[in-house]
Amino acid sequence: MKKSRQADQDEPFFITDGTPSNDLPISPHRTMSLPEILADLTDEELAKWPRDLAGTELERRRKTERE
Repeated sequence: MKKSRQADQDEPFFITDGTPSNDLPISPHRTMSLPEILADLTDEELAKWPRDLAGTELERRRKTERE
């Protein structure tokens, strides 16, 4: 019985050895920091965010309002 070609290989087997397909989605990348994103939100939008993420921005806005 003949062994499959894959059984003789030490390296992982891939269907193609070329470049990735063009139909794959672009990997996500960050263009803004979280404080920049939160600063652009309205008060209503910011209120929907979890307190542990939006807390600093909420405090900054309260401080600005008092001044």
